[in-house]
Amino acid sequence: MTSKEFETMLQLAVNGDNDAIMGIIELYEPLINNNSIIDGKFDEDLRQFILLRLVRKICKFK
Repeated sequence: MTSKEFETMLQLAVNGDNDAIMGIIELYEPLINNNSIIDGKFDEDLRQFILLRLVRKICKFK
């Protein structure tokens, strides 16, 4: 994905486009999953917390 494509996707996500939000989540899913590990175990609650924060912050991005 080029930086221009990402910029377009981010702008769509900021404007509430669910497909664009899902695209960003899919793009960063490996990073999200890697940061959802506590004491060597995958924590689904932490993953959901990260996703919720991500979506909320995308909507506030300017």
